[in-house]
Amino acid sequence: MQILGVNVNTQAGEGTGLIAILILAIIGIAYYYLKPKKKLVETTEITEETNKEVAPLDINDEDATVASLVAAIECRNEFKKNVQVISVRRIG
Repeated sequence: MQILGVNVNTQAGEGTGLIAILILAIIGIAYYYLKPKKKLVETTEITEETNKEVAPLDINDEDATVASLVAAIECRNEFKKNVQVISVRRIG
């Protein structure tokens, strides 16, 4: 075989590169179809009802307002969805 005017002697036959490409293609296709599927597992949490007193949040209470905003931001970061605060109540 001659490459750029230089004679190159190869021990392997001329079809070795084609066979290597076919083997790599078969391995790639097998990996694509046989790789394990990722399953999403949904967990359900059981919540207990509390009998504590519930009062509406005073809008002038700065600490409670900041706490509700931080809770909404944390909820958005955890679930990666839009969050809408409908109502806020102080417990206890």
